[in-house]
Amino acid sequence: MADPVTDQIIIAVVLFAVAMGILAFFEIRFLRKRMKGRRKRLGKRDDELADQAHNAVTTTKAILSAMDRQGVRSGDASSMLREADMALARHNYRVVIDLTSKTRDRLMSAKAAQATRGDLAKLEQVATVGGSTDVTTKERIQKEFPPNLLQSKFSIELAGTAIETARTAGRGTDVATQLLDSAKARFDSQDYDGALRFARQSKRSADGEAIELPPAVAPAGPSMPAGDQSCPSCGASIRPDDAFCRKCGTRLGPGVCASCGAELLADDGFCRKCGTPFSR
Repeated sequence: MADPVTDQIIIAVVLFAVAMGILAFFEIRFLRKRMKGRRKRLGKRDDELADQAHNAVTTTKAILSAMDRQGVRSGDASSMLREADMALARHNYRVVIDLTSKTRDRLMSAKAAQATRGDLAKLEQVATVGGSTDVTTKERIQKEFPPNLLQSKFSIELAGTAIETARTAGRGTDVATQLLDSAKARFDSQDYDGALRFARQSKRSADGEAIELPPAVAPAGPSMPAGDQSCPSCGASIRPDDAFCRKCGTRLGPGVCASCGAELLADDGFCRKCGTPFSR
């Protein structure tokens, strides 16, 4: 007579074996399907890489040819492109893509280097050779502008800006202003060397440097009419009865200090008795 417990154990084992068989069947089926999909994706990716590599080689060759016509050449770029062709023939598509990218970078570097040298090459070609009538840019500027004209004009502008900054900061600008007026007077009389010298001194004075006012020198240019005098500050032409310079505003005769009544000389900046600033 069969044991009921034994029968139940056998039935349970059989059911478990059937369940495991069914589970193994579905798992194997799932894995096969997954591997098949992976193979399809890999195959598709290889096709895409092949097309990408082929297009990269074709494009790079076109760029190399165009730059060669422009005079841009690179031996390294040509060598890398030949290696890319060999890699394409061996189906090493990733190597092809990497080599063509490096080739294009090398070509761009060669083009940038040639552009940098371009201006220097043009200047060398423009230089006068064998009595040619062509002149360089530097010679053209020297012919059109006298020496120190541009420099003095720029320095006068800098000095004016420095004086305005000093006034805003509350610093005295009497000496700097007189020097700037002298620079302008000499510039107007085409004494560009003197204009440059006085403009630079004016800026240094406005920046706070102690500058001793140099002796007044009449600017180069047309001679003054008979009976005229020159301003002791800027050298501009003045008449004997002028009380102030028409150019820089300097008082030309002795005055009186508004604070203590002491007599002031024409070139005084401060009262020698009480130290009150003398406004010109």
